[in-house]
Amino acid sequence: MSTKKWKNMDAGLLTMIAKVARNEALSAADEASIADFLKGYAGTSSDNGFATGPTGDVRGNNTLRRTNWFNGRYLTAEALSRQDVYFDARARLNAQAMMPGIAWGLGLSADGLNQTGIDSESRVGGVSPTAEIVLAPGLAFDAIGRPIVVSQPFFVFTIEQLLGAYRKTPQKVIGGGNDFTPCVCLAPDPAGPTGGSAGLPSGPYLLIIQASESESGGAKVMGEICGGAAAANCKADTWRCGFGLSLVRFPVDTPFRQDLQSAWDLRGTLSAYYFDVFEHPLWKRWDPRFGTDATFNADTGVGRHDTSAVPLAMVYLGEDGSILFLDQWIPRRTISNSQADNWHRTRFGAPPRAAAWARIHQFQCMLAESIAQRPVDPDGNNLFTRGFRHIPPIGFLPIQPRAADGEFDTGFDTIDKMLAAAQGSRWLVSPLVKSAIKQGESYFRTTRVIPYAVVALHDDDILEDLNNVFDKDPIQLSRRLDDTTGGTTVPGGGTGGGTGGTGANTHYSTHQATLFQGGLKQQTEAVALPGYFRILGNLFEMMGLDDLVNRRTEIVKLVVPLQGLTRQHPLVGRLPEDALNQAERWGVNPLLTAGNALGQLGTINESAEAMAGLISRIGLDMLPRHFVVYVKQRLVLLDALFYLLEVLQFLITFLQEVRGFTRSGQQKALTTEELRAQYLRQPAEKRAIVEALMAQPDVQANLVQAADMSSSGLAVTTRNQAFLAQVQTTEAALENTVADPAERKRIAVGQVADTYAAEYPDYQLVQVLAAVQPTQTLAVVNKLSVKRTTEVTRTLADDLVQDGPAHFADTGARPIYADLRAGLESRKVADYVRGSDTQLTVKEVLAKTPEEAQQLLGAESYEKFRSAFQADRAAAVAGAEALAKGVPADLAVKVEAEIQAGKPAEAVIEKLQTETAASSANRPVLDQTANLLRITGGQASFLKLVKRT
Repeated sequence: MSTKKWKNMDAGLLTMIAKVARNEALSAADEASIADFLKGYAGTSSDNGFATGPTGDVRGNNTLRRTNWFNGRYLTAEALSRQDVYFDARARLNAQAMMPGIAWGLGLSADGLNQTGIDSESRVGGVSPTAEIVLAPGLAFDAIGRPIVVSQPFFVFTIEQLLGAYRKTPQKVIGGGNDFTPCVCLAPDPAGPTGGSAGLPSGPYLLIIQASESESGGAKVMGEICGGAAAANCKADTWRCGFGLSLVRFPVDTPFRQDLQSAWDLRGTLSAYYFDVFEHPLWKRWDPRFGTDATFNADTGVGRHDTSAVPLAMVYLGEDGSILFLDQWIPRRTISNSQADNWHRTRFGAPPRAAAWARIHQFQCMLAESIAQRPVDPDGNNLFTRGFRHIPPIGFLPIQPRAADGEFDTGFDTIDKMLAAAQGSRWLVSPLVKSAIKQGESYFRTTRVIPYAVVALHDDDILEDLNNVFDKDPIQLSRRLDDTTGGTTVPGGGTGGGTGGTGANTHYSTHQATLFQGGLKQQTEAVALPGYFRILGNLFEMMGLDDLVNRRTEIVKLVVPLQGLTRQHPLVGRLPEDALNQAERWGVNPLLTAGNALGQLGTINESAEAMAGLISRIGLDMLPRHFVVYVKQRLVLLDALFYLLEVLQFLITFLQEVRGFTRSGQQKALTTEELRAQYLRQPAEKRAIVEALMAQPDVQANLVQAADMSSSGLAVTTRNQAFLAQVQTTEAALENTVADPAERKRIAVGQVADTYAAEYPDYQLVQVLAAVQPTQTLAVVNKLSVKRTTEVTRTLADDLVQDGPAHFADTGARPIYADLRAGLESRKVADYVRGSDTQLTVKEVLAKTPEEAQQLLGAESYEKFRSAFQADRAAAVAGAEALAKGVPADLAVKVEAEIQAGKPAEAVIEKLQTETAASSANRPVLDQTANLLRITGGQASFLKLVKRT
């Protein structure tokens, strides 16, 4: 002690110290004096070695308590015990942040294990229960974070040792529910032997390991020496950590079936049962409330924080008590995650798993709450109007099961009509899938997200997408806007990154943007491109490459998972529980169609029999689930394909411009020469790339394959043979006027392509190819002219055009004829054959072979149709030639004024005919126009194509 302290210490204080040394009692005044002395030398309350912080406005307490140490405090057993408990609890909480289970080691080995003959059907004669089993060193954590350490190099035990404890206090395992828990909970087994009975049921058991503590040694106590004769107050010196092994009953009775005979059969079956019945019933993975219940909106839950046991192996005891098999990997679940993984992921810009999971849960939570406010319906699903702007790369979209409406859209009109007439929705699941797809698409209606649909035959395919999509960025949602200033749609559906303008000349698009509808069905403008180019044009309008790269347009896959109604499980048989809960909402009533009444809730076999009866009645063996999954798609292209698509996008753009109206209202003719002029304006580097690509045989073969697969008009073999012959004829006619052979061929290919495009709209693709590279265009047409396994045979349209496509001296006649021809094809066959009740269009019949058309219409009606159509086509050719010469401006103004006033075009022309003298120069034009309106059924669009004189 320092000199200063000695000086400050008075005699009274020394007297009190002496009292303490002699174990004499201190008075209250003495204790106060000592406390006052120690104030200057003990640490302050804030100097306790632990950081302090704000206490918060509202305070709460938990069960953690640590001892407050300071100089002069009595060192008591209670204080030290409290400190031990505190740090033990802190360590357990850290362990609870990890998944419980086996960290490493704890393997099992024994001589002769699992050596039963594969073909042996005996349930006796396994390894003796007295055989020694070796437990390897290892570490595990139970559900409350207690470590289970086996430190001995070889810990030896026998099953017989474990059976003794089981006979006295039999226990069984409690199922994990939906947790996939790596630990198991135990409960008394009333079916097991009690009171030491020798009876022991054969069957499966789990070998488990649990944390334990035991007293060890004797502690010295003041005034008493432990171990002596009077050691009544002695306590154990330490609590020694350890582990305990037990054998507990696995509560499942394996049936005696033809396919469950050997020990290996039992082992394989129990493996399946443990994984998809005991741990988590996979058939109930997505029950009908999935996606709208509180699980997405709730916290992560308390999990399993109880004194559970860690399973090491499944042991099957035979009827003689022997070990038929010991399988470590049926119940064993190891810890296989680390913080280092998240560190590496974030360094590369990928979200940690916690962030990826959180954004999915946030989306599902917000969507569930939104649906609670406004239920799912065909018009109310739109995610953008529900407030979503960025959504995770995968999500579950709830749908309402509803019966099929009887309308079909298979893409084949004849099949659709047959299904509708036969009430096919009662024995096909595809209409229900179509309903699910439409509801899934409605979530993205009016947004710039383009969905396409697939069907998942196995519902676990969704989990594959879930695993693969974690690292993708969110999907951006924005409205799809149409610019209506010029009557056309701006490619991409808006400006400024998809947000679009807000002026008077913009409006929200109301059509449903899907790849199928966009490419094949949509026609958003009056001058939309026909045929193959209409498909490409609409697709580029919706998803230009620049929009995709800048994420103004997103593409998602909609997955419709199916649930089978007669799925078999190795142990529990058919599993139709989910389907039964929603079958009636899909328009299928099991009570009316099943072979017997439904059983009580939970009686799987009776329910399964009811569903089997349903299937036997109507043949329905599957249903969609009650949600559709969207998945952001991986968008990568071969570099060559990217170059080709980029240039095609440019070609589409100027193709639309060429077909657009000029200020005078006259439409330009679509010619290969004009297309070539536009093409030559492109940068030389891009033109070089396109020409190099078009010269590749693989690219040419792909164009041919695409034509064949789409049943395009380009794919008719004989039509292409005639095309090549016509090119040769035209090239020969140009020999005296064009000296350069290459230029002569280019012009000839372009002129023939122009002629064919007027008769067959799909040949506009050939026009563009001819504008780009005429030599390689002929190579493509050559491939299309060769007989192929998928070739399109000669059609009725080719048969009726006996002399080939119409040739016009005036290029202005060709667009007029193309419009008239389209008008003829859109009419009903009944318009040509009086008394016919067919709903077929002219286009549908022209696409058939002559033999098919005759069989479809009947011989008499077929001849009437041929004759009438050929007459109308001849009238269209003559009318196009006549109107191509031009119409007097004053007459055109009168016609436009009357039509704009709302009068039918036919009535307007008829009135002008009456008012115009037969000798007038306008009368032939009016007569020709009246005839053209008659043959097209009053379609007057061709009038806009006529030039004024």
